[in-house]
Amino acid sequence: MVVKPNFGKWLSVDTLDSIDKYVLITMQEPWEIIENKISNKPAYLEFNYDMSGDNLEKLYNSFEPFITDSYAIVGLGGGTACDTAKFLAWKFKEEFNFNLELYLIPSIISVDAFLCSSIAVRVDNKVNYIGESNPKDIIIDFDLISEAPKFLNRAGVSDTISITSALGDWLIARDEINERFDQTVFNRAKSIANELINASNEISNVTENGIKALVNGFYEEVLLCEDWGNARPEEGSEHFLAYCLESITHEHYIHGNLIGMNILISLYLQDQYAQFSLDQVTQFFEDIQLNFTAESLKISYNNLKTALKQVKTYVIDEQLFYSIYNSPKLVLNNEKIEEILRFMKFM
Repeated sequence: MVVKPNFGKWLSVDTLDSIDKYVLITMQEPWEIIENKISNKPAYLEFNYDMSGDNLEKLYNSFEPFITDSYAIVGLGGGTACDTAKFLAWKFKEEFNFNLELYLIPSIISVDAFLCSSIAVRVDNKVNYIGESNPKDIIIDFDLISEAPKFLNRAGVSDTISITSALGDWLIARDEINERFDQTVFNRAKSIANELINASNEISNVTENGIKALVNGFYEEVLLCEDWGNARPEEGSEHFLAYCLESITHEHYIHGNLIGMNILISLYLQDQYAQFSLDQVTQFFEDIQLNFTAESLKISYNNLKTALKQVKTYVIDEQLFYSIYNSPKLVLNNEKIEEILRFMKFM
C-alpha cells in the first residue's frame, strides 16, 4: 500500500520529538541540520552508506540484542537511509514478528525509495528488491529538503519523467510481442509526466510547490505501478541502459542525471513510437537545469560504446521488460552506435 506523504515546515522536528523510543538511520548531512533542533534524541543513531546485503545483515545483527517491539525505526536522509530503515523494520518483522513503527523522512527528493514498499539491496553490484515495509508516516519537510543541493533535488524528477520513454517501449512490446496493455493506465502515466513538465519553473527553483510537484509525481507514479502490478508504465530502456553501464563500470552515478541522459537516447531510438518529442523533453531538462550530458556525468564515450554494444544481450540475460533494445528493428552495429554517440555529443 502506498502511503500518502504529509507536508510541512520543519515537520521532521515535530515528528521526531513526538516519537517515544526510536532508532535513527541517517547520514551526516541531514543529521547536522536536525540534531540541534530536536529535543528527543534517538536511542540509537546509525550512519549507513552501504546497501550491500552483507552490510545490512551485519547492521541488523548489531541491533538485534537491543531492540524490542516498543521501538520505532526512522529513516532520515536519501534513498540509502530510507531503504536501510525499511530493511530493519522488515527484518525484525520476519525474525521476531515485531511490528515496529516505521517513519521515513527524506532529506532530498532524488529517488522514490521513501514511497516504495520494496527494499533495494545491492548484490554483486546489482540492485535486487527484497521484502516489504510499509511506513506509519512519510514526512516531507520543506525546510529540510531545501537545505539539500538544488541539483540533487532536481535530479529526482527523472525517476518519474522516465515515463516519457517507458511508454514508447510499452507500445513496442504491445505491437511486437502482444504484451498486456491498458490504455487507461497508459493515459494516466502520460498525464503524470505532463504535469511535471508543466511545473518546470517551480522544479527548477526547488520551491515548496516544486517539491510538492516532485513528490506528488513520485506518489502518483508509484501508486499507478502498484495498481498495474509492475513498473512497466515508468521503467524501460532508459533504466536498462543505466543498469548495463553500471554493471560495466561499477561506478555509482547521480541516478537522476544518468536516467535523464538515457531518456533522450531512448526517445531518439524509438522514432515513431516515442510518445514525447525529443525536443520537448530536452527543453524540460534544460529548463530545470538537469545535468544530463555524458561530460557532466563524467562518463567516457568508450564506456558508453561498450554499454551500447552489450545492452541487447544484457536486457535478455537479466529478463528485463521488452523494450527498444529487444526490438529486431534496432540493429546496434558499429555504424548505429557511432550515430548514437554523435547524437549524445550534441545533446
